[in-house]
Order: sequence, then C-alpha cells, then structure tokens
Amino acid sequence: MSSLTVGILNLNEAAMTVQLLDQVAQLPEAGWDIQLIVVDNGSINDEVQRLTDWFLSNKHQFEESIFLGASCNLGCAGGRNAILKLAAGEAFLFLDNDVILPDNPEWLTILWQDLLADPDVAIVGPMLVFSNYPEIVQAAGSGLTSRGRVGYLHRGDPVETVPAMSVQVSISPSACWLLRPEAQRTIGFFAEEFDPAQYEDVDFCVRLGLEGWKIVCNRSVRIMHIGHVTTKNIPGHPFERLNVHKAMRFREKWAHVLPKIATIQQEEIYWGPIPRPVDGG
Repeated sequence: MSSLTVGILNLNEAAMTVQLLDQVAQLPEAGWDIQLIVVDNGSINDEVQRLTDWFLSNKHQFEESIFLGASCNLGCAGGRNAILKLAAGEAFLFLDNDVILPDNPEWLTILWQDLLADPDVAIVGPMLVFSNYPEIVQAAGSGLTSRGRVGYLHRGDPVETVPAMSVQVSISPSACWLLRPEAQRTIGFFAEEFDPAQYEDVDFCVRLGLEGWKIVCNRSVRIMHIGHVTTKNIPGHPFERLNVHKAMRFREKWAHVLPKIATIQQEEIYWGPIPRPVDGG
C-alpha cells in the first residue's frame, strides 16, 4: 500500500470541494493509504460547517484526516504551506477543488509510476482538459518566455492530437500535482509573496528547475479542470488586477534568469477563445 498526503484548499466553495472530497474518499478502496488535509481559507460560517460535517461523516475512510479552518485567507501559498508542514505521505498530491477526477483511480497509479521511475523528478502532473470541453486541451504543461510570460502548452488543441506520453516540461499547473517530498525540502515552502494567489506554482517550479529537479507532464492522464473558480472570487482582489500584479512580481524576481530558462516564444502562447475559431485565430 502506498502512503499519500492529499492536500486541498477551500474558499467559499464548499459544495464543489465536497464533490472532490467524495472522489478522493474512493482512493483508499483502490489501495491508497491516504492522509487527507483540507485548509479552509476563511470561508463564511455555513461553508465551514458543511466541510466540518463532511469530515465528521467520512474521517473513518482515511488513515488520517485533518481539517484546518483559518480565520482569514492564508492565500494559496500560505494554505499549501500549512499542508506541507503536516504532510507525512511518501508523496504529496495537491488538488485544486475545481478539478474533476476520473472514475477509474488508475490515473493516480500512472502518475505515481512516473515519480518512482526517475529519482530526479520532483513533480508529475496530468494533462488538464476543459471541464466543458473535455476533448480540448487546457494545459499539457506550461512554458515560459524570456520576458516571463507563461503559456499553457497545447492550449486549445484537440486532445487526440497530443501524443499520450510523459514529457519533461518547465512548469506544471498546480491544479493537480504529485510532488516528491525530498524535492520540496530542497527548496522549502511556497513563496507567500505571491499570496493571495497567482504565480506561486510557477515560482515553485522555477526554483525546482534551478536546483536540477525535473517536472513531468504525463499526457496520457487527462484531468478535467474548471479553472479560476476561487481566484476570480477573492474579496478585495479583482482577478485581472491580481494576475497582472503577481506577473510583474514574478518577472522582477526572476529577470536575471528568464532568458536562460525560457522554453517558448511569445507567438506560441494562445489565450484566445475555446474552442478555437475555425480559422485558427
């Protein structure tokens, strides 16, 4: 039996989080020894109560279950750091609460095998697909330009056109991460300068890469992801302003190495409508 810490954050999206928790609760039946840690980032009382009720009803399904209710928003980095401080598994699985996991738990076994196959791999992520267009790629890993712009690889491409194989990438979106504890200990915690959200996962991947760790996207595993459910609804932090501010912070921090670690060109980035227009624009 493999020991795994599963970490999830919630902010005023208890109904969605409970749907994911119900899926995670099926993993022990597939032979996984699960330590479940959920951090609520200052939700309203009714939301916290809903999660509390779920834990009281389902805690017996896990080797250990921990629910932390913060009185304020710790942020994505701060919340995940709280999880890391308690994590005890052989590997750590971070999940955004707006992912929809496959019914067959084989997806986790495939990611786990990639992590075991190469001791230099720090993170294994899946290929993310749009929840409303599961036949279209949302991100098959990410790349960076020399100016620090992030681009989702194969975004908008039909899933069937992307080879179902493991590929080394420079960044994996943190909606679904299988993380090696030894790699995390090498670089420390998530950088809380990026709280409440945005670019903390990109920064984490850059730090891993600079220490010689590899990041892999297994494109045979497809996980549906809604995207930006929490980040677009953080009180006092309009999404577009937040994204621009954290992007600027990231570029300032890593300007001295960006030309050396860039993996894509500006023209390779596509942030247009999904599905892509027929003319490819």
